[in-house]
Amino acid sequence: MLVRSVLVTPLLLALAGPAVAQTAPAAPEPAAPGKAPDACRLLPQADLEALFPGRAITAKGPTLSAIHRGPQYAESCMYSVKLPSPTSKLEFARFASLTVIRWDGVAKGRETPAQAFASIKASREKLTADPKITLKLEPVSGVGDEAFQETSSSSVVVRARKDDLIYVVSLDVYSEQTAPNALALAKQAAARWQGGTGMVDAPQQVAANSAVTVPADTRPSSVAPVEQWPDACTLLTPAEVKAAFPDMTISEPRKLMGKITHESRENRQEALPNPIGCQFDAKRTVEKDGKRTIELNQIQVSVRNVAANEELSKRWFQSAIKVSEARTPVEGLGDEAALDIMNRIHIRKGLTTVEVRVSGGERDQALHDQAKVRVGELAKIVAARLK
Repeated sequence: MLVRSVLVTPLLLALAGPAVAQTAPAAPEPAAPGKAPDACRLLPQADLEALFPGRAITAKGPTLSAIHRGPQYAESCMYSVKLPSPTSKLEFARFASLTVIRWDGVAKGRETPAQAFASIKASREKLTADPKITLKLEPVSGVGDEAFQETSSSSVVVRARKDDLIYVVSLDVYSEQTAPNALALAKQAAARWQGGTGMVDAPQQVAANSAVTVPADTRPSSVAPVEQWPDACTLLTPAEVKAAFPDMTISEPRKLMGKITHESRENRQEALPNPIGCQFDAKRTVEKDGKRTIELNQIQVSVRNVAANEELSKRWFQSAIKVSEARTPVEGLGDEAALDIMNRIHIRKGLTTVEVRVSGGERDQALHDQAKVRVGELAKIVAARLK
């Protein structure tokens, strides 16, 4: 049986050979040399360097689709442009590309290029009718034989036809320069193509931009203006501290000044006109085990933040008590308050969050308990003065 199988197989192959050969498709004819569109010549890096002066541009190179030997000719060319962020000092990549989506130089389609372009436009117009898709279409002039522009939140796309060539120029949205830049690139591409001839030199260079426009940072500041920040040393007076520590000597308050940061592309700092911290020392000399020692309490009022809105104020307060592990809620102080194990009471009232602390007695439970009582008394005074 083995010998018979070996003898039969070549015969079957010989019989099948002609049938297979007759059904194999004929190889398509290659495109005429020099006439095929070149996406990276239609959109050269020099054009992008003129439109984005001084910016780093990386060529991703051409991509030739496998269908270019079929009824279409599809080739694309992409570049990455490093642009400054509108909201930080960082730079990020924005992309520019040109894609040839039809050329009749390889194999004629059933539709003429004009009919094919009309079909493309009709399908894009249907998309604009979908309320879930934010897409704006508008005709543009001066680009090949016909063109229209699509604008979305992420990109500006110009779809154009020049003779027998249909192509798409896409540019990621960056600033108000995006749409003019995309249009300039599409016009230059049209100038580099001539039906029946192929690639040609553009009669003139793309008009260069003098600079890259950085979009304005329109984010509102997360902190309130400096004039809304309270003076920490008016929230608690020396006399009020003395009343809470009647048997101790109270020092003059030490003031701590500060700055706030307005978030923007280059974070802007602004000095606060009033102190954000006010610290008092309360001292007394006591005898313990025949030795004279000094007991010290430090009383501090700190304005932690004044938020731009109440939502931020609540969020920052929750963050503060989580970090400090302030797990004991305190009733009757502002909108919300909590005590941590370091005898700090965090108080939020409206947009303002303050911290009142009485330190001392960390190694003496009795003194620590006294500090807890006193911080509660002082916190009531501070909370009553918050607006």
